[in-house]
Amino acid sequence: MTTMDYAALVGMVLAVIASVVSFGMIANYLFDHGLADRNAPPMNLLVLYREYKRHTREQTGQVSPLFWVHTTAVGTFIAIGVAYTLARFVFTWAF
Repeated sequence: MTTMDYAALVGMVLAVIASVVSFGMIANYLFDHGLADRNAPPMNLLVLYREYKRHTREQTGQVSPLFWVHTTAVGTFIAIGVAYTLARFVFTWAF
């Protein structure tokens, strides 16, 4: 494995840890406020996000920074994965 492989792996691991922890905090918030039911069949994630955004906006006047941490971490994970895949493809064919 090259340095690029390790850098991509570490970046993706950090991003996935941030996204999982922040999603867990969002889910606990929804459960604690009675906005989601732990025993209900799995819901669409977009419904959970909308409910969280709506409720936090009503409570504080703004969307919780935790939501932005989560979306940024997920976006970072995807961006690193795509960039790594493309770079790996280019370097495989170029050298």
